[in-house]
Amino acid sequence: MKRFWDPGIGRTLLFVLAIFTFVVASFQTLREGNMDGLYHNYWLYMISFGAIIYFRYLKQRHKEAVAEAEAARLAAEAKSKPKTKGKKR
Repeated sequence: MKRFWDPGIGRTLLFVLAIFTFVVASFQTLREGNMDGLYHNYWLYMISFGAIIYFRYLKQRHKEAVAEAEAARLAAEAKSKPKTKGKKR
C-alpha cells in the first residue's frame, strides 16, 4: 500500500523542522548576545544540522531509486523489442 505522503511530505516536514530549529536557535543566540547564547543553543543547532543531513540522505536515496527504476524500464523495453538479424537486400 502506497502512503499518501510518499515521498514528498515526509521530506518536507523534515526540512521545515531543520529550518525552524535553526531560526529559533539563531534568535535565542542573538537575544542572549554573547558566546553563552551559542553554548546554550548548541543542541538546537545540532538538531537542525542532523535534520538537514538526513533530508539530503533521503533525497539522494530517492534519486537513486528513480534512476534504478528508469534503468529497469529501459532494459525491459529493450528486451521486448523484436530484433531482426537478417541481411537486407
